[in-house]
Amino acid sequence: GAIAFLGAFCFAELGALFPRSGGQYIYLEKAFRPWLGFLFGWTLFTTIQTGALAAVAFTCIRFVSTFVPMSDFWVSLLAAVLIWGLTYINILGIKPGSLVQNVFTVMKILSLAVLIVVGVFLVKAPVRDFGPLFPEGLNLKIISLFGLALMPALFSYGGWQNLNFVAGEVKKPGKSIPLAIISGVSIVVVVYILSNLVYTRALPLEEISQSTRLAADSMEAMVGEIGSKIVALAIIISTFGFTSVAILTGPRVYAAMARDRAFLPMAARIHPRYQTPYISLILQSLWATVLLFTNTYGQLLQYITFGDWIFYCLTALALIVLRKKYPDKKRPYRVWGYPVVPVVFAFISAAVVINVFVSSPGKSFLGTAIILGGLPLFYLTQKGGQK
Repeated sequence: GAIAFLGAFCFAELGALFPRSGGQYIYLEKAFRPWLGFLFGWTLFTTIQTGALAAVAFTCIRFVSTFVPMSDFWVSLLAAVLIWGLTYINILGIKPGSLVQNVFTVMKILSLAVLIVVGVFLVKAPVRDFGPLFPEGLNLKIISLFGLALMPALFSYGGWQNLNFVAGEVKKPGKSIPLAIISGVSIVVVVYILSNLVYTRALPLEEISQSTRLAADSMEAMVGEIGSKIVALAIIISTFGFTSVAILTGPRVYAAMARDRAFLPMAARIHPRYQTPYISLILQSLWATVLLFTNTYGQLLQYITFGDWIFYCLTALALIVLRKKYPDKKRPYRVWGYPVVPVVFAFISAAVVINVFVSSPGKSFLGTAIILGGLPLFYLTQKGGQK
């Protein structure tokens, strides 16, 4: 939660400073070099956004199969239908896409609220002994393993950057973006802390450490077999919402790149009636569908998850550079505790990246190769733009 707040504060200032769609692509380009902004957009398109989109859409339908059994082929097919259905809704305008997102966000919070109410107020549980905060034998290896275990949690707390992708379509961005990012992270932190409290009330620590479906096991322990069905429904709602937001936000980055002649020119096209980057929406869903049916999204995400944190680190440093580079530019919101907050966030992000490199050098080098593989394409687009 603390790490999420550090990142949220940084992105709040940057989103208010540059109220243009494009997010980190804009910040890295302005602070450093155009090729660095391009590499972010390249990585977002090839793996981060599309890989997560394919994986989460598949997970959504996989949990639907809890109620309606189906084979993996049908799970993949319906996941593709989900992706393209939401893509069509988002082509119709940002309002329909935002409406779907808002509805499912509320449903997600309500479903977690049910879990929290049942666990906190309706279940009588003993006070558990969690042991010492720093156990005996603590060393760098244990800290490293803890850091790796923390990465899925960091993913679940993330998402604060998505609003910056669509900053150009936000009303009163100077006020709205910081308020939305910080309040959103606050809600997530509170809800997740309470959810973890419920897990510790429902299950012994030994079972928690061995559980591969913690929320379902906790709910089942509290209310019986129906509990796992309730959690499956909650996961469907949550993953549907994530799929929606990934489809809504990512294409704004690709369109911004295309307008700067740093991506396929057609990706900059705006629908004449609905005023949406419809080509970028279609391109993103096409690539996500390829990853879905070739079953390569999981492998790509393993290679590239740490890449997301490379760009978090660079974005935090970009905030500091932009303070120096544009000292007189109006800043509707300024990071609290500057420069400590961006420096600490950059340090933590770098530590995550280094830890992954040391623990999984093979996958990390492949991930780096995927990121740097965008450089030849960048120079080709630059030559094409000059012509």
